[in-house]
Amino acid sequence: MTSKHSESVGQIVREALASVIGTPEKKLTGEAQLILDLGMDSLALYEFVIELEEHFELQISDEDIDRIHTVDDIINEIERRLEAGKT
Repeated sequence: MTSKHSESVGQIVREALASVIGTPEKKLTGEAQLILDLGMDSLALYEFVIELEEHFELQISDEDIDRIHTVDDIINEIERRLEAGKT
């Protein structure tokens, strides 16, 4: 995967996250934990995931959501799926 593609996924994820939780993108570091650091509740998390599913045209299962804890986790999961061509 190219660095440019990674940056694109990261930017899209951060834009979606900033929109859902109302936090400036520059504060959304890769290590930030979605629930503990960013204060997301389950409703905000699902809204965020749905926005990403629609944008990237993929499905993220509840089991996958349970394994996603940080901003980098969701970026890496989306990149993995895009690279593998999974939907």
